[in-house]
Amino acid sequence: MNKKGITLVEVIISVGLISVVMLFLFHILMDMQFEDTHSSYAKENQIQRAAIIKTVQDDFKDFKLKNATLRTVGNTIEIRFEYLEGTEKQKLLLVQEKSISYDGETWNLESENEELKYDISKVKLNLSLSDTCSLMLNVDTNGDGVCDKNCEKKDASGNITIINQDSNYQVCSDYKYIHIVIPVDTGNEENVIDDIEFFYLTQK
Repeated sequence: MNKKGITLVEVIISVGLISVVMLFLFHILMDMQFEDTHSSYAKENQIQRAAIIKTVQDDFKDFKLKNATLRTVGNTIEIRFEYLEGTEKQKLLLVQEKSISYDGETWNLESENEELKYDISKVKLNLSLSDTCSLMLNVDTNGDGVCDKNCEKKDASGNITIINQDSNYQVCSDYKYIHIVIPVDTGNEENVIDDIEFFYLTQK
C-alpha cells in the first residue's frame, strides 16, 4: 500500500519558489511606487516652474522692466529687478539650492533625489541695455574692395585695433533685452527641460 504525502524537501522547495516570486513582485511594486512618486514630484515641479515664470514675466510686462543686477550673498543668488512703473520700483528674486522666492511667494523644488537642486553656481544674467552703438568694421566707402573706415588692424601679438574710426558708420540696436537662466542640476547631467528662464525684449 502506497502512502502519498509531501516530503520535507518538497516543502522547502515550494517555500523557496514562493519566496522568489514574492520578492520579484515586491520589486515590481516598489518600482511602480517610485515611478508614481517621481512622476508626481516632476509634475508638481513643472507646475511651480510655470507659476514662477508667469509671475515674473507678468511683472516685466506690466511694470516695464528697466534693469536687472545679480549678486551672490552666501548660499543665495539675489537678482534685483528695477521697474519703470508700479508702486514697487524694485523687486528681489532669491535663488537657493531648493527654493526660489519672489514678491512674497516661495516655490520649493521637491524630489526624493537629494541631488536635484538649482545650480546657483551657474545662474546667468545676460543683458543689453546700453544706448551706445558699436562701430561697423571693414567699411569700404568707395567700392574699391579695400577697407578705409573702421578697419581692423592686427599687431604681431595678435591684438586687434580699429583704425580710421568714423562714427558715421556704426550699428545701433533699437531694442534692449534681459535674459536670465536658472539651471537645474540632477546630479548626473544637466536637466535643461526643468531650467527656469526669463526673457524681456523691448524697444529702447
